[in-house]
Amino acid sequence: MSVESSLSAPVRRREAAGAQPRNRAGTRARRALPSLLAWAWALLSLYPLAWLVMQSFRSDADILSRPWGLPVDGRLDGYAKAFESTPLVQYFLNSLVVTVCVVLVSVACCTGAGYAFSKLRFPGSNTVFAVFIGVLVVPAPVLLLPVFLISRDLGILDSYIGLIGPYAAGVLPLGVFLMKTHFDSIPASFAEAAEIDRATPWQTFVMVMLPQVRPAAATVAVLAFMSAWNEYIYALVAIRSRELFTLPIGIADLSAKKFVYGYAPVFAAMVVTIIPVYLAFLLAQRSFLNSLALGGGVKG
Repeated sequence: MSVESSLSAPVRRREAAGAQPRNRAGTRARRALPSLLAWAWALLSLYPLAWLVMQSFRSDADILSRPWGLPVDGRLDGYAKAFESTPLVQYFLNSLVVTVCVVLVSVACCTGAGYAFSKLRFPGSNTVFAVFIGVLVVPAPVLLLPVFLISRDLGILDSYIGLIGPYAAGVLPLGVFLMKTHFDSIPASFAEAAEIDRATPWQTFVMVMLPQVRPAAATVAVLAFMSAWNEYIYALVAIRSRELFTLPIGIADLSAKKFVYGYAPVFAAMVVTIIPVYLAFLLAQRSFLNSLALGGGVKG
């Protein structure tokens, strides 16, 4: 062995030993970067919500003088004035009735249709399903006038059913697609085993298939809830009676009178509006995330 080789071997070992910590540091940095970006995005997304909540506890004079300031004394005058100046409770109940009905109708229809498209074969099933998928690319404002005219001809304008029907129909395309995808992931052996046990088609659907797609049903329920609870445009043209106003319409009416009642009541009413949406998501969070991450169902 030459002298140069004997001298260079320890040098190479020291260089390799020094490179290992650098490699580990680079790996940790690469792993931490997505987490840092996620936290930054979360903070940016939460800031408008935090700002809204803070403004609801401030006085109008404080809001106008320091729009980005923090609440000093935590006043509840905005909430009291919001409930005094507008029938906020009635608007809340109207939104609750409409939203609950939309969720129930949407989950029932999407589940049944998704199962039919996935497991039952009938003439024209592919064509009908393609129509459902095609509706997804149609902008909602394009359908506003046709839905309004149909509702007028049916005589259901200015009523609960005049909102429930169109809202539930709007959830169907995406909801049916999600449910069909999840039913497709269930192995055929499940239905075959139920048939061997002499289960009826209805028993197979209710007792075997439905428990496998609970995450997907929860996803449809959350989507339907948020869609119906926050909808504004169609309710604005379909509802005329003040006693049937939903929360978005009532808050818009209150906002138009902000120079009379002030800004704080408007912010307070908005906070009241968003609380049920967050509660609904928190209750169905696990099922919702499982549905998006796993694709639902049971992989065979």
